[in-house]
Amino acid sequence: TNDDPFHNDEGTPAKPRQEMRQVANVIREMDADVVALQEVESRGYLQQFIDTFLYDMGYNHIVHFEGNDGRGIDVAVMTRSQTSDGQPIEFIKMQSHAGLTYGAAGLLDEDLKAMGEEVDDRIFRRDCLEIDFRIGGRPLTLFVCHFKSMGPGKNGVDGRDYTMPVRRAEAKAVRHIIEQKFGKGKTDNKRWVICGDLNDYRSRVIVEGDRYSGYRFKPVHEGNSGFDSLVANGFSENLVERRDEMDRWTLYHSRGPEEQHLCQLDYLLASP
Repeated sequence: TNDDPFHNDEGTPAKPRQEMRQVANVIREMDADVVALQEVESRGYLQQFIDTFLYDMGYNHIVHFEGNDGRGIDVAVMTRSQTSDGQPIEFIKMQSHAGLTYGAAGLLDEDLKAMGEEVDDRIFRRDCLEIDFRIGGRPLTLFVCHFKSMGPGKNGVDGRDYTMPVRRAEAKAVRHIIEQKFGKGKTDNKRWVICGDLNDYRSRVIVEGDRYSGYRFKPVHEGNSGFDSLVANGFSENLVERRDEMDRWTLYHSRGPEEQHLCQLDYLLASP
């Protein structure tokens, strides 16, 4: 109804309230002091979501910037004013990199040209939102991302491989931004984390069988991914890889019983 705070007069379908409540329940269960978000429609909608479902969780600061996605979905961060153990969380500054082009970063290659990308095109399909905090008096920088989705295939190439060049460029651009900020070769002892949906994986768990014959799970390691440059040579550490390989997945993918797998698409890549 028009009394619903999530009603949109422009006709954009809203996520069903039950789904929003489920998302809120996951955030409550995490109970994180700083939460990086993707697919945020607007600052106003995020504030309404907090006011409706998370009003008692202490998320009183939002960082949001309109990115490049034509559907209007952005990255954002919400934080408390202090950590669970009482340390202050101070927002220092933010910087959007939505305007960074292939030419400015020197990243336009032949694979991208073959996809129709041009030198003045923006690299990030959404943004790389850079946010500086001081937490307990110590600096911490977040780089919040949402990379190009795998999408459908084209010209006989599957969707993951066809869109890989864009994700590779996005990952290289994030590394370029970090090295520009801290100095190339000087990023190891700085406090930063790359957060977000990188829409690619370095390993999967193939799901075989069914509930009648029983399920079988087979870990498979991929040869490459779109974000290899972010973890190459120890540049960052995928914190989720500290978990057992059967418990790293953030997505269950299925196209029927013949194609099912579990994989990690969402990441916290921390500086060494």
